[in-house]
Amino acid sequence: MANNESSQFPLLSATGLCKNFGGIKAVDNAEIQVPSGSITGLIGPNGAGKTTLFNLLSSFIRPDKGRVTFDGEPIQQLPPYQIAQMGMVRTFQVARTLSRLSVLENMLLAAQKQTGENFWQVQFQQHKIVQEQKALKERALLLLESVGLAHKAYDYAGGLSGGQRKLLEMGRALMTEPKLILLDEPAAGVNPRLIDEICDRIIAWNKNGMTFLIIEHNMDVIMSLCNQVWVLAEGRNLANGTPEEIQRNSKVLEAYLGKSA
Repeated sequence: MANNESSQFPLLSATGLCKNFGGIKAVDNAEIQVPSGSITGLIGPNGAGKTTLFNLLSSFIRPDKGRVTFDGEPIQQLPPYQIAQMGMVRTFQVARTLSRLSVLENMLLAAQKQTGENFWQVQFQQHKIVQEQKALKERALLLLESVGLAHKAYDYAGGLSGGQRKLLEMGRALMTEPKLILLDEPAAGVNPRLIDEICDRIIAWNKNGMTFLIIEHNMDVIMSLCNQVWVLAEGRNLANGTPEEIQRNSKVLEAYLGKSA
């Protein structure tokens, strides 16, 4: 179970979110709160609007209405890269890697505000850039060790399995030194051994202070990891509560599990 010492301060909060696509209400007046230090789950049947809500929270799409705040600041009008710089990053249901670069190079690209990204700094700060790159490489290798991919550091990312790509994506997210990571189905398409490994690493990172919001269809994963679970159905909030409360909720059993209580 996630860290029960989590603060009740909502690191991420959204209210009144709406998004229509061609007259279809994908998200309809939805809300969610993610307390700092928590592992919060987001579940719902296929087509419930979970990924659309993730896209709204991370500003990959803009809401028609509603407000999103992160760390006390409104972010619904900011581009995704600025939100990432503030400390909120996300992964995707299908892990995105640069296949022709090495695993280590994928990690290094994620580091933010590198001196070498500035043309004039390249001309006049060569020594600083070399030292910075050395420190970033050391950090990347440590993070690859933490996700179990240190032995793959110099392999092409395109040669990784689906589960290993998800671990790489998590490691790459950690390279940005985030406050909050949004995980989109981290267990989807992953063999059971790697699912356990991914869950163990999420718990370890959470104990070190990392906050998570997770979409996941694997109920064993959600129920074992999360402090709080939010349920969407047809784009609207259906329920929220502890995993135990959600398992006993008759509306959830009917809408999500397809049976009445």
